[in-house]
Amino acid sequence: MEGGIVIGFVAVLLSLGGPILAFYLFLHFANKNKAKKMDTLVKLIEHGAEVDPELLKMLDEPSGPKADLRKGVVWLAIGIPLTVALFFVNGGEEWEVGLFGLIPVFIGIAYLIVMKYGHDESKTG
Repeated sequence: MEGGIVIGFVAVLLSLGGPILAFYLFLHFANKNKAKKMDTLVKLIEHGAEVDPELLKMLDEPSGPKADLRKGVVWLAIGIPLTVALFFVNGGEEWEVGLFGLIPVFIGIAYLIVMKYGHDESKTG
């Protein structure tokens, strides 16, 4: 009985703590990258260099098909295991719970569709 309590505690801790830790690490490294970009701009200004819009665009967040591909793959990487795990909760008897895992899957698919068909700036501009 004691071992079951420990296993249950560890399972809850990992299932709730894992996503929170991943979210924290994502925000931490995103903030760290932004701080490095701002330091680069400050150093350029201190040395008297001109900061033109092209440089700012280069230092900005990635956009376009490459960013959409990355976001789509991340959403799929979250959604597919979540869907599989939720389908097998309660021994597979309540499979409807697994449908909630399809939400991030469809968000990832939507990003991949936008990556493929949504960026026609070269044709319109």
